[in-house]
Amino acid sequence: MQFEIRAFKANEGVVALKLDAADESSAREQARAQGLTVLSARRRGIGLDFAHWPRPRFPLLLFSQELLALLSAGLSLIEVLETMAEKETRPEVRKVIVQLTEALYQGRALSSAIGAFPEIFPQLYVATVRAAERTGDLSEALTRYVDYQARLDAVKKKVVSASIYPAVLIGVGGLVILFLLGYVVPRFSQVY
Repeated sequence: MQFEIRAFKANEGVVALKLDAADESSAREQARAQGLTVLSARRRGIGLDFAHWPRPRFPLLLFSQELLALLSAGLSLIEVLETMAEKETRPEVRKVIVQLTEALYQGRALSSAIGAFPEIFPQLYVATVRAAERTGDLSEALTRYVDYQARLDAVKKKVVSASIYPAVLIGVGGLVILFLLGYVVPRFSQVY
């Protein structure tokens, strides 16, 4: 495999080079053997580079529903997060849940822990949890958020399904007009 290495060289500054190696750690080792301080290393893709494709989103609604169900069952918040981390099969989701658990063990509030992930948890979610922490009713706040998100998803689905028919009509109408202007009108212009 080929790796792109960005490294710092003492008298040249930041340099970029390409190395052939079995894995990323051996590519870094080769760069260090050349006297470089490795800043970053990434695998060069052949053809399609799947590393830069958008990754699946964090399942916030499912996370909230599971959190709500386990809290309603009488588990503490840390027990809930540990249980969710144990059963999670996707490593990127498990990593977030483990980081949330660690933040709670450090004594941080759940709202500040989830606030550290603005790309995953929207501001409305963080504010809902923060308000619930002040009132002490996290289950009720999560119930309201799950209901709100389910309704919002239903409205989005209805809007998308309602806009498909007009989009198809506009597309077909445009193709018909192009056919008329490109083929039929020139034929009739020869007749007249």
